Amino acid sequence: MKKNIIEPVFLLIIFYIISIVSPINVYAQTNKKNKHKYNAGISMGRQAAQNGVYTVNRAVRQALKNNDLIKSAVQRVKAAQANFNAATAGILPKVSFNYNATRMEYQPYLQTSHVPIPTFTGSGAKSGYMYFPPRIYMNSDTNFNWSLEITQPIFTGFALLDKRELAKIGINISKVQKQEAVLNVIEGVKLAYFNVLRAQEQLKVADEQVKSLKSHEMQAKLLYRQGVIPYNDLLKSEVALADAVQYKTSSKSALNIAVSNFNTVLNQNINAKDVFKNIRYVNFKRYRLSSLFVYALRHRPGLKIFRFKIKQQTLKEKIAESRYYPHVAAFAAYSQSGQNWLAENNAFNNQENKIIGLSATWTLFNWFKTSDNYQKEKHEKTALKYGLKSYINDVRLEVKSDLLNLRTAFKNIKAAKLSVRQAEENLKITNLQYIQETTTSTEVLDAETYLKHAELNYYDSLYGYDIYLAKLQRDIGRNRYGK
Repeated sequence: MKKNIIEPVFLLIIFYIISIVSPINVYAQTNKKNKHKYNAGISMGRQAAQNGVYTVNRAVRQALKNNDLIKSAVQRVKAAQANFNAATAGILPKVSFNYNATRMEYQPYLQTSHVPIPTFTGSGAKSGYMYFPPRIYMNSDTNFNWSLEITQPIFTGFALLDKRELAKIGINISKVQKQEAVLNVIEGVKLAYFNVLRAQEQLKVADEQVKSLKSHEMQAKLLYRQGVIPYNDLLKSEVALADAVQYKTSSKSALNIAVSNFNTVLNQNINAKDVFKNIRYVNFKRYRLSSLFVYALRHRPGLKIFRFKIKQQTLKEKIAESRYYPHVAAFAAYSQSGQNWLAENNAFNNQENKIIGLSATWTLFNWFKTSDNYQKEKHEKTALKYGLKSYINDVRLEVKSDLLNLRTAFKNIKAAKLSVRQAEENLKITNLQYIQETTTSTEVLDAETYLKHAELNYYDSLYGYDIYLAKLQRDIGRNRYGK
C-alpha cells in the first residue's frame, strides 16, 4: 500500500521537474523569444547571409533598379518623346524624291489624218499618190523620270499645332505613369517584406505550439498509463498535436510563398534564400485627415493623369473641329525626264522643269462626319470629368480607411502584447494545475489555443501597422526615395 502511494507522488514530482525544464514552459520560452525577437532577421540560407541582411530600404532600392514595371514605364516615356518629335516634324517642310523608269512595247505616236499627194515620174507623168504627214512619234519607248518636291503646310485649322501639344501632354502623362509605377513597386516591396516577417513569426508560433503539445501528449500518456486521466483526454491531446503539426506545415508553405513573392517583386530568382531584418518597434505619427486629403489631391499620380487626359480631350475637340476649315499647303518641285537613267537626254520634249504652287482642300459636306467626330470628343471629355470626380471620392475613402486602420493597428499592438502576457501566464498556471490533477486536458488545450491566437494577433497588429502605413503613403502619392 505504501509503495502504491509513493509511486504516484514520485511521478508527480518528475512531471513537475519536466514542466520546469521542458518546452512546455512556454512562459520562459516566450520571454526569451521576446528578448531577442527583434535583434536580427531569421536566416533562410547560407547564401543569403553572404549577401547581407535585407532591410526595407535596401529591398526598395533594389526593386527600383530591377523591376520590369519601372523599365516598361521608362520605355513609354521614350515612346511619348518620339511621338512628340513626330508631331513636331508634321509642322516643318517635307521633302520628297521620286524616281521611275518605264519601258513600253510600242513607241507612242500621234494619230493624224493622211492627205493624199500625187506623185510624178521624171517625164512628168502621174505615177500615184503619197500620204502626208507621216506617223509622228511623241516619245521614246524607254523613259526615265525623277523629281524633287518640297511641301509646306500653311493652314490646317490649327490641327498640326494641336497635335503637337497633344503629344507634349502625352510626355507628361507617361512621366506621371512612371511615378505611379514607382509608387506601386515601393508599396509592393513593403507589403511583401512585412508579409514575410509575419509568416516567419507565424511559423515560430506554430513550432512552439508543436513542441508544447508534444510535451503535453507525453504527460497525458504517462497519466493515462497510471489511470489518472480517461482515454478521451489522451485522444484530445493527440488530436490537438496533429492539428498543430498540420498548422506548422501550412505555415512553412505560407512562408515559402511569401519569400517567393518577395523575390518576384525584386525581380530575382524566385527560389533565392534571403535573410530579413526584423522590426523592433513602430514609430507612430499623428496624421491629420484634412492634410492628407490636400497632399493626395496634389501628388496622387492618378489624379494628375486624369487632369492631363482632360486637357488632351480638349485638344482632340479642336482637332476634330479643324475639319471645318480648308487645309492649305504650298509646294515647289524640280523634275527631269529623258531617255537615259539620269534623265539628261530628251529628244522629244523639255528635259527639265520647275514647279511652284498652292493647294487647298476644303470638305464642304461629308454627311455630318466632322460634326459627329466633334461631338464624340466632347462627350469623352465630359465622361472624363465625371470619372475624375468619382476618382477623387475613391481617393478620399482610401486615405480615410488606411488612416483608421493605421490608428487601430497601433492601438491593438499594446492590447495584443498584454494579451500575450496574460495568455502565457494562463498557460503556465493551467499546466501546473494539470500536473496536480486539478484541471483537465481540455483546459490545457484551450490555453494553448488562446496563446496561439494572442501571439498571432500581436504580430498581425505589429506588421499590420507598417502595411497600412505603406498603403497610406501610396494612396497620397508620397515617395521618399526620390526616383
